[in-house]
This record gives sequence, structure tokens and C-alpha cells, in this order.
Amino acid sequence: MPSSVVRMVTRDHERLDRLLRRMCATGPSRDRWRAEFSSLLMAHRLAEREGLLSSVLTEVPTLEAPVRDLAARDAMLEQLVTDLQGTDVDRPEFTALCDRATQVLAEHAGHMARVVLAPLEQLLPRREIRRLGGEYEQRREQELRRVSDHEPPPRRLDLSRAELYEMARRAGIEGRSSMSRAELIDELRRRQP
Repeated sequence: MPSSVVRMVTRDHERLDRLLRRMCATGPSRDRWRAEFSSLLMAHRLAEREGLLSSVLTEVPTLEAPVRDLAARDAMLEQLVTDLQGTDVDRPEFTALCDRATQVLAEHAGHMARVVLAPLEQLLPRREIRRLGGEYEQRREQELRRVSDHEPPPRRLDLSRAELYEMARRAGIEGRSSMSRAELIDELRRRQP
């Protein structure tokens, strides 16, 4: 059975925060982190809008106003991603954009948790929360695959060993429990289509 949509969205927000910090830190892989951050954020936002929020409005109509407010706030986040993609990582403007993106992403995650996810968890049965999690995950992964047709797939090096283990379990990788984090990454990459 799929994971809770609350857990999945929260995990994506945490992953996006880690990627954003890596992208904004000085280092040789900033462009790679920026590409992964952008891909995941766009897939996450699409899955939130089409997989989660549209279902939420159907299931819990009382959340319509907070969902509309969330959509208006997120237009800023999407514009920031466009600006981040179009700015050289070595320019001073990039640092200012990183600071602004960090603030807007934190506001988005906090608002989503308070206004949508917490009420959703209280109003819907656990089975429905898991069904929504499955829809969200399917839509996000679909979008990530679509994006990867045009560029290399996200490396997902920011995932914890537990998250990698879960991906390995879903992929049916034998011996995953004895593999290190690096071995799990290598095996998952090897099995990518």
C-alpha cells in the first residue's frame, strides 16, 4: 500500500530544502544540484496541484480557500526557479536568489503543512490519505520521467539510506539490506531505464 500523502509531501519538502542548501553552497557541483532541485521542484509542484490539491478540493471542499491561497503563493516559487535557472551560479545575484528561494520554500512547506496537510489528516480516513499518497507519487514520478527524457535523470544523491533502501525494495533488488548507501545508489542507477 502507498505511503501517506502527508509523509510523502513532507519528505519532498525536506529533500528540496537539502538540495537548495547544496545548490547555494560554494562548490563544484552547484549546477548539478540546481538541475536536480529544479526537476524535483517542478515535478513536486505538478503532483501537488494535479494529484493532491485537485483531489483535496473534491474530498474536502472546506479547504478551497486555503488551496487557492497556496496556488497564488506558489507562483512566486516557480518564478524563483526560473530566475535561478537563468542566473550564473558565480554571480552575486545567485546568492540573493538562493536566500529568497530558501525563504519562499520554507513558507510554502509551512503553509502546506498547516493549511492543507494537517486538516486533511484530521478529516479523511487513513486509507484515503494513503490513496492520495499513491496518486501524488505516481504523478511526481511520471513528471520526473518525462523531464529525464530531455536531460539526465536526477541523481538523487541527497536521499537517505532508508529512502534508497525503499527504492531498492520497490525495484526488487536482492541483497539490498547488506548494501551500503553507495552500493544502493550504484545498483539503482544501473537499473534505470
